[in-house]
Amino acid sequence: MSGSERIQFTQISLFSVLLGGRYGGIVGVGEVKKLGNLAIATMDRLDGEVQMIDGVVYQACADGSVRLPGDEETIPFGTVAAFRAEQELRLNAISSYEQFEERMKELCPRDDYPLAVRFTGAFRRMKVRTVRRQEQDGVGLAEAAKDEAVFEWDGISGDLVGFRLPGYLAGVNAPGWHLHFMDADRRCGGHVVNFSIDEGKLGFCLAHDFRILLPGSPSVFAGLDLNRDWSREQKKAEAER
Repeated sequence: MSGSERIQFTQISLFSVLLGGRYGGIVGVGEVKKLGNLAIATMDRLDGEVQMIDGVVYQACADGSVRLPGDEETIPFGTVAAFRAEQELRLNAISSYEQFEERMKELCPRDDYPLAVRFTGAFRRMKVRTVRRQEQDGVGLAEAAKDEAVFEWDGISGDLVGFRLPGYLAGVNAPGWHLHFMDADRRCGGHVVNFSIDEGKLGFCLAHDFRILLPGSPSVFAGLDLNRDWSREQKKAEAER
């Protein structure tokens, strides 16, 4: 792959910072849009789930609504891709998140590079969760994730976007799959817990340029043990996806 073809992903802040309970936004939504056209993230104070699709940023809130945040609003954590599908194909009859993972192992067995995906189509069912706004820092992500709203829909169409990240990125982000959903009418969405696919189009690409955008203020790191093994907290936070 030549330099002009290299696809860049940008990681905003570190998962270990989020696990440590620091939820203040560090990057504006307008800046996120400049970094790519596909993203998953959370808003300042963990206020809902963010998905950027075709360069448009959507915030799925815990009350079930969807809003378009202003460019001056901020996010504390997320992953952004300058997405360009290296391969596209039709996908159908996927019964669960786990079966999707297995299918992706066949389609893109290379797990040594970060992978971004976008699936557009019809879902037999979709289950998402959305964390509620946290007014104070210090409540760890695993605890904050207990205060969430869960939504389920049958027979819904929309976009599934997200990433599969290698294990060597632990601490930077959560290894494995992380997907968000937004319906076709852009009225509902969130962090994906489980789903089944009827049919649709899948596109995916690997990152050969993975960058980390660290917080600009040292105060974000103050008092955090960045050498700590956060694996236990990570498992709790990501329990049931």
